[in-house]
Amino acid sequence: MSKGSIQSVTKALHVLELFTEKPAWSISEIGERLSFPSSTAHRLVITLEEAGYLYREHETKKYYLTIKPYLIGSKTETVNQLEKQAQREIQLLAQEINESVNISIAQGIYAVTVLKANPERKFSAVPNIGDKRQLHATSVGKCLLAFNSNGCFDRLMNSREPLKAYNNRTLTDRKLIEEALRSVREKGYAIDREEVETGLTCFGAPIFDEMGHCIAALSISVPTFRIEVEQVFIDQVRKTASEISSKF
Repeated sequence: MSKGSIQSVTKALHVLELFTEKPAWSISEIGERLSFPSSTAHRLVITLEEAGYLYREHETKKYYLTIKPYLIGSKTETVNQLEKQAQREIQLLAQEINESVNISIAQGIYAVTVLKANPERKFSAVPNIGDKRQLHATSVGKCLLAFNSNGCFDRLMNSREPLKAYNNRTLTDRKLIEEALRSVREKGYAIDREEVETGLTCFGAPIFDEMGHCIAALSISVPTFRIEVEQVFIDQVRKTASEISSKF
């Protein structure tokens, strides 16, 4: 550690970095993992909670990241490039199909929405910019996992934490998820059939950079009752994702 560094800041950053390994930690787990005295771990966690970076889940007493670190991370060059290359494309798509369109990136085991285009209709579907959902349940998340965007597949499969079941449609068995991802790789798209929100179906496709790396995923969110022909949305989401990818 250099002479100019502040030890408490460095330790706090080490605490935040733990959340790339798994989504939830207790104070005792943090202290044990980082070899901090319990009093030190407690002070660091409380400070990060007060600053808005962590929150405590009432029942488990474990701490989770808030959306704040993700919003800071969203100001990266990748997101800036996505905004430059993709905002017009998703706005045109939203107008054409009159449904919500969004783009998400992988952060840890979450898909975080970084761009969105709203349709003309008054009531449009979620998510909103800054929203996060665990990768295994969403169409964008499945695409990001299938192509291991930002190492998210490895993190999800190696995490010891149980995956969140948003409802009884959510697939949480890692072996079954891995099997489902093979299909996503083969087909080039993913579908969330009300696995996060009852009544909402989402169609997703990956976005690639010039090196063939999956940097993000595109999704169309549609209230299920408005879907007449699924293939129409599948074709649209794949076409627009491909057009955005070509710009990189």
